[in-house]
Amino acid sequence: MPQYPTCSHIKEDGVFCGVAAVRNHKYCYHHLMERGRRLRRARALRDNAPYRVDIPSLDNPYAIRNAITEIVQALGSGQLDPRVAGKMLYGIQLARAENKRIAQLEAAATQDEAGCPVQASGSELGRGSSHVHELPDFEQKLGLEPGADLDAVTEATFQKADEEAADRQPLAMPTPPPGVRPGSAAWRIYREECYQSLQLQVQDLRFKLRDYFEQKRQESRKTVEAMYKEAGIPYPSAAAKKPAASTAPGETNSDATKTA
Repeated sequence: MPQYPTCSHIKEDGVFCGVAAVRNHKYCYHHLMERGRRLRRARALRDNAPYRVDIPSLDNPYAIRNAITEIVQALGSGQLDPRVAGKMLYGIQLARAENKRIAQLEAAATQDEAGCPVQASGSELGRGSSHVHELPDFEQKLGLEPGADLDAVTEATFQKADEEAADRQPLAMPTPPPGVRPGSAAWRIYREECYQSLQLQVQDLRFKLRDYFEQKRQESRKTVEAMYKEAGIPYPSAAAKKPAASTAPGETNSDATKTA
């Protein structure tokens, strides 16, 4: 039994990873970074923002495997153009062939120096005897609280992304009846239904924009109030902000009110 915590990742065959976990985390370096990339991809989906595929240095087979996994997952989620993915996979193929050639040259040079054959070691395959045991700024780079449940945050982000994607989907247009000719009475009815559907979409967008701007206004007001409170200055009320109506000479306040 190991005397240190091991990675809690469960592989597809149902077996735990078993590699030493990073200090203060549940996963090893490889599976922790994999979950970090997954969280970035979920945030990009949620915010409808372009996703930058994180490709490591292609200097060993494990890095190549991670790069292929990253490209395939981004391609499957619709965040990567298939043509770009094809070019990236071709580049990975070239890097893999170059790594094999370099490994053969290094093995031949070592064999010539020692005068004996050299067996490939684990470090030549990209996994040496020492591993990374600490990642103190991992949560900070992802904007997370220390000790946050990475899987729960990622799943919540993916759920929010699905909700945002559903809101961005337009309403389905009614299908025209079979055999409808342009200019006929049935065509005019179909066109009216399409027009009403578009009107409903526009009205729905107006309501969503109104709620969005109201939410942003409330957030801005809370931020300004916090700044006033931090500075020790009383926040001006709405009555104090409203300028008083000026009265002309010989005119009373009631007259000025009536004039306004």
